[in-house]
Amino acid sequence: MTRRLSDIWCVFLIHLERVRAEAGPFVLAALVFPAGMYLFASAVGGDAAPTGGNAGHQLRFLAGSIVFSLSLTAISWLGYLLLENRFTGRLRLFATLPLASSSYAFGILLFGLAQAALGIASLLLVSRVFGVRTALTLSTSFLLIVLIVLMMLCGCGIALVIASRARSFSEGSLLTDALGAGIVLIAPIYYAPESLPRALQYFARILPTTYAARAVHTTLAGGRDIASDLLILAFMALVTLTVGFRSMRWCED
Repeated sequence: MTRRLSDIWCVFLIHLERVRAEAGPFVLAALVFPAGMYLFASAVGGDAAPTGGNAGHQLRFLAGSIVFSLSLTAISWLGYLLLENRFTGRLRLFATLPLASSSYAFGILLFGLAQAALGIASLLLVSRVFGVRTALTLSTSFLLIVLIVLMMLCGCGIALVIASRARSFSEGSLLTDALGAGIVLIAPIYYAPESLPRALQYFARILPTTYAARAVHTTLAGGRDIASDLLILAFMALVTLTVGFRSMRWCED
């Protein structure tokens, strides 16, 4: 167990070193795009300014932007990283080491969790500049952390599947970008579920972002009644990670 944890930590540190040279894309995915979506949703939602308008709408838009940041970080950003490792030959270097494939995957996930924590903390700070006030307490903050971890697990599983099955780097990159943003824009996170066509309402029920946004909104408002959302996200995380690990090409044919 100690050796496995040490391997995971080493993979995390290796990828952490790359952040210094690639901080720009991460800032765009984790902070700039979600903050821009908050401003866009505020304008379309009828608020005269981001710092005014309905407080309930502000919390919904902030929750949506948090989930948007998590989706881009977990699927688009980590997916791109996994694709790059595979198609540039880095994955073969990891495979030649006495390193289990699960240690590699969880090292990447740990790296993603660190980035997610930084992105969400930045969004919460920026939201205060926009005049958004949350009702987070110690207990609801803990629930929010659990939500972030579960959403990242779901996204990492999806990214693993894409990175393992893609026939080329360009194909995989297109899929991760499309899914990273797509499962946010289709899910009812910036708007009420009733505003979707009935067919899309059923489709939204299989998207982790739907449950993540609802639970994040609840915690930001000071609520704790998110047990069902946590259970659904935990189940989805288990499924996506299981499929992701089974799909992972640790040693290319």
